[in-house]
Amino acid sequence: MVSLITTLINEKNNFDGWIKSILSQTIQPDEIIIVDGGSTDGTWENLQQYAANNDKIKVFQFKGNISSGRNYAVEKAANENIAVADAGCSYRPNWLEKISQLFEQGYDFIGTAFGPWLKPEDTFIKRLIFSASTPAKDEFKKNWLFSSRSVAFTKDVWRRAGKYPEWLPICEDIFYDLRILKNKPKVFYIREPLAFWEARDNLKKFFLQLFRYTRGDGHANLWFKRQLIRYVVYSGSIIILLLSYFSNPYWLLLLVVGMFFYIKKFWHRWLEFNHDRGVVFVIVGLFLVPLVVAYGDLAKMCGWPTGVYQRKIGKIKYEKL
Repeated sequence: MVSLITTLINEKNNFDGWIKSILSQTIQPDEIIIVDGGSTDGTWENLQQYAANNDKIKVFQFKGNISSGRNYAVEKAANENIAVADAGCSYRPNWLEKISQLFEQGYDFIGTAFGPWLKPEDTFIKRLIFSASTPAKDEFKKNWLFSSRSVAFTKDVWRRAGKYPEWLPICEDIFYDLRILKNKPKVFYIREPLAFWEARDNLKKFFLQLFRYTRGDGHANLWFKRQLIRYVVYSGSIIILLLSYFSNPYWLLLLVVGMFFYIKKFWHRWLEFNHDRGVVFVIVGLFLVPLVVAYGDLAKMCGWPTGVYQRKIGKIKYEKL
């Protein structure tokens, strides 16, 4: 017995694809609880129509952030076992079946790998953004913190973790995962990508997305070393460029070697996601991927100190893990 929950706002363009993938599951959830955060694009009216035609679909409006919407949805759920989905994603038909089987085996915290929701009409820039932001299949060989675009847990786990952190505007699922893991649940990592998410379709939206993510890290006081390394890498790169210009051009070799090791995983993603594209398309992308990665890193380096500052001045009501 599994209740599927999701929160959304202004997802009219993606919702039909999402609900189709949910209603095509080999095992259906006992109920589908959808919390709308105040859509203005016709999403709410669309939800009401779906609910009128399917008794399993229960829709609610609740204005608040993602965490408060998810907590509201869990509270409305009739079952102990909860699967969380994202209305901006699409799911393999066996997604919920695999999760349900693991609940039956006694696991109480389950997450799946995820990948890009690639479509034939996706633009060149959108595919570049996918490569800069979405892991390739083999990156899930190691354990990861589950994204709430594809995670499942029991209500008991949810309660013991203190529920989703409503004080945190974004990146709430990572903080939530860390709280859950402190309680040592029975965890299972489904390393096969079963959920597929949409990337932003232009660079401005991509910048804002990564800015907000790392601002959330700053709010939650997470990943100090990771953020520091990013500043060190780019500061060091600028110093090496200056040394190559004013001292010895051979310094550039060090920069090229360093860039290769930093960018190679993103090149690997580009090749995996675009293996069916033409040769020219792929080659041009290989040259442009590093620029998009650097652009995304700039967004992160702007977002994190903003989040730290807002936490320090008390704009965020910070809670420790």
